[in-house]
Order: sequence, then C-alpha cells, then structure tokens
Amino acid sequence: MKNVILYVRVSTDEQAGRGYSLRDQEQKLLTYCESNNLNVLHIFREDFSAKTFQRPEFKKLLEYCKKNKKDIHQMIFIKWDRFSRNTAESYQMIGVFNQLSIQVNAIEQPLDLTVPEQGLMLAVYLSIPEVENQRRSLNVISGMRRAFKEGRYVGNSPKGYSNGIDSSKKPLLVPNGDAKHIQEGFELMSTGIYNQKEVFNKLKAKGFKSSMTAIASIFRNHLYYGGVFIKGYKDEEETVVDGIHEPIITKKLFLKVQDILNNRCKKYHTAHKKINEKFPLKGFLICPACSTPLTASSSKGRSKHYTYYHCISPCNQRYRLEDVNLWFADFLQSITIEKPFQKILVEMIKDQLVKQSGKEALGPKHYEKVKSIEDKLVRLQDLYVEGNIDKSEYKIAKERYDKIHQELKSNEVELEDKKRIIEIYENVLMKLKSIEYQYNESDIEGKRRIIGSIFPKKFQFENKKVRTADLNPLFLRITSINSLSQRAKKRTNSKKLNLSGMVGDEGFEPPTPSV
Repeated sequence: MKNVILYVRVSTDEQAGRGYSLRDQEQKLLTYCESNNLNVLHIFREDFSAKTFQRPEFKKLLEYCKKNKKDIHQMIFIKWDRFSRNTAESYQMIGVFNQLSIQVNAIEQPLDLTVPEQGLMLAVYLSIPEVENQRRSLNVISGMRRAFKEGRYVGNSPKGYSNGIDSSKKPLLVPNGDAKHIQEGFELMSTGIYNQKEVFNKLKAKGFKSSMTAIASIFRNHLYYGGVFIKGYKDEEETVVDGIHEPIITKKLFLKVQDILNNRCKKYHTAHKKINEKFPLKGFLICPACSTPLTASSSKGRSKHYTYYHCISPCNQRYRLEDVNLWFADFLQSITIEKPFQKILVEMIKDQLVKQSGKEALGPKHYEKVKSIEDKLVRLQDLYVEGNIDKSEYKIAKERYDKIHQELKSNEVELEDKKRIIEIYENVLMKLKSIEYQYNESDIEGKRRIIGSIFPKKFQFENKKVRTADLNPLFLRITSINSLSQRAKKRTNSKKLNLSGMVGDEGFEPPTPSV
C-alpha cells in the first residue's frame, strides 16, 4: 500500500464566488484514496492564494515531506490550479518533490510526467489559471482606470483623506483631521524658506504622523488640489483629470510648490552604453569552462576582421560569431511548434476552459432571462414613480433584481474572458510557429526580449547545441515533442501524434502513447 499526503486549497474569493469548498475537495480525495488502496498520512488544508508558494500551510507540507520523505510516495490534490497558479514556480516546486522521490499529481487531471507529451499537458493545466488571473487583473485595471477618468479616485486614501462613499454608494475621498497639516505643509513649502525635512519636523511637532518618504510624495500628489493623476497605459498617455472629491489646497498653491521643488532638484544623466547589434547574445551566453558571462569583440587579422564571443583571461574560451549564429538558428528551429500540434493544443485549451466553467456558450434562454429582469426593473421603477409601491418595497425588490441581473451579466463577462484567453493562446502559439522569423526580423532590443523569454537565466552551448538544462520548461517540452515527432516520421509516414489522446480520465496511469 502506498502512502500519500493530501493537499486541499481554496482562496477566500474562490470560495465565495465559485463555490469551492475545502470539505468537498477533501471528501473527493479521501474517496479516491479508498478506491485505489492508498494510505493517507496527513491532510494539509490551505486558505490562501496560489500566486506563489509562500503559503503558510504549504510551507508546513514541504517541511513535513523533507522530514518524512522515505515514508511518502505521493502528494495528491484535486486539480493543478489547487497546486499553483504560477507556471514557472510550479516547475521548480515539482523539481523539489522529484528530488524527494515524491510523485505530485491531480486526481481530476492525472499526468505521467515521464512522458514528454504529458509535460506539455501540464503546461496547459498550469498556464490556464495563470492566464485567468492575469485577465481578471486586467479587468480590475480597466475598471479602476474608468473610475479615474470619471474623476473618482478608488485607491488607498492618501494622508489628509479617508475613504468614504457618496449618495450612490460609490467610493469618494473625504478630508479628515490631517487635512489641516497637509494645507500648512504646502503653505510652508511655498515660501521657499524651508526644505522638506524642515517642513516635516514642524508638522511632526504639531502631531502630524508620517515619514520623510511619505512627505516627499505628498508634495507631488495632484489629489490635494482636486486632480486625479492617471498613469500612461498602452497607447494612452498619462494625464490629470478633475476629481469629484473636495480639494484641500488650491491648484495655484500646488503649482508654486512644484516650481520650488523642481528648481531644487539636481538632475543627473547617465550615459547608457548601447549594445552592439552584432552581439544580441552578449550577457546571456556563459562560458562552459568557468561559468562567467562571455563578452564579444572583433579583431583584425591579416586580411579581414574576425569576430568572437569569448571569455576573459585566463580562461580564453571563445566561439566564432558565425558558428554561434548558426547554432542558435538551429535551436530556434527546434522550439518552433508545428502546425498540427498548434491545432491540438488550442483544442485542448478550449476543452479545459469548458470543463472549468461548465459551459461552452450561453443559450437563448440566458438572454431572454436578462431581458426579462431588465423589463422588471423598468416596471418596478414605474410603479415607484407612480406611487403604487413605497420606498422600502421598491428598495428591497430592486436589490433582488439587481443581484440576479449582476449574476447573469457576470456569466457573460466570464465567457467573454475565456474567449480572450483562447485568443491569447492562439496568438502565442502563432508566434512560436514563426519564432525564428520574429527573431531575425527584430531589432536588437526585440531579439534580447525573445532570448530573455526563452532562458530563465543564462545559457551555454554544449556540443555545438544549446544546453537544454538552461531552457524555460515549456520550450524544453516543445523540443522533446518535436524530437519525438521527427523520430515518428522517420519510422512511418502514415501515423500522426495525437496529444489529446494521451491523457487518461482517471487514475495516475494514462494511456501509453503509440508512435
């Protein structure tokens, strides 16, 4: 009988908004263990976000595994998004468990990680929740920027203000007891007699609690004269709009203080050395002999110039530029996803998103219900205006219909998000299809961004090839599958690799791939 530990996790927002339950996860895992004759040594229950592995209960789990590694065969959980929502950190943590000889797996998304194709499935399982997190974050950013553009500040209140609400129950900054200190601070700075430290000490003596770091940002904050600063984002330039909150100082006073601060600032300009376009790999490529970063230079021979990536004395390891470019071009070809695999991966991703959401599309009944609720809200408002219902009845009914309407519309937003996620994957896979072309057509900065995305750290050549140990795990899986595909083509031209058929529905032993 194998010994296992169980890990169940839920974050507060997931439990409230998606119906996850620690008890439900635990019961499914216990039932699975009973059916498969597995002995449960310990259950770890987590109520924490999976963005990183810096979770209290997971740290205890890891410590427990290190102390009892000889007794533990497997660590299991429901789905891979319970394990982590960070792809890069997940691979590193799986490596830690591999070193402890403990198998990590999900009972509803079982994988055999010794099979290269299954490793690519793992990348799909891990990256979908990470992309969902990023999409949710973009939605929050979009909502906040929309509020800012309307003049409504929705961040943490700065000194001198408290977070309040207006008549429509929307966030609104309200001046508090520190407002008088803020006003006095600006007035003192505007005289030009005092510096920021002297102003801070004067305010501190009168009971103002803050710090020198905070006081410096206070004197640059547009909120105090009634402005709302909006950072630049994508194609939108930064700007300042009129806020709807009550100002503490006048704009004239604010601008006067800015003039004084700017005149006192000493601007230092650092001349940054440009990277030679001939050497895009400089800083990424390391010496296999001494593990120091290789530099690059040209030297004049009898008849022409010779260019090398080379180490410094006393190592003196070197590679001809032409050889390095050739080896790197071969490598870029090896991480290009072939068209059949692109289609299969996209279908796998769609399938996973449908399984997670429980629906592929919203039918006519959904939109009929939305229209019905909206009509009821209109009729309800008419009844209230005409005096057929009183205010309390109107409020109760409106809140009920608003809640139903919000839930229905949130389903539409969630479905739209999943469509965007699929588009993101399709775009990324399309770029992987033409990564060698993109690299060759990019400028020096673009080339270095591509190199940085492929290699988590630095890399080196081994036997005239890029050493695979240095690769981003996803690209490593792609090279494995491409290699497997090439061997299959040599054996038979009729057989095709089918990734989607390599994942079992139950248990840890998936079907054996045939090539």
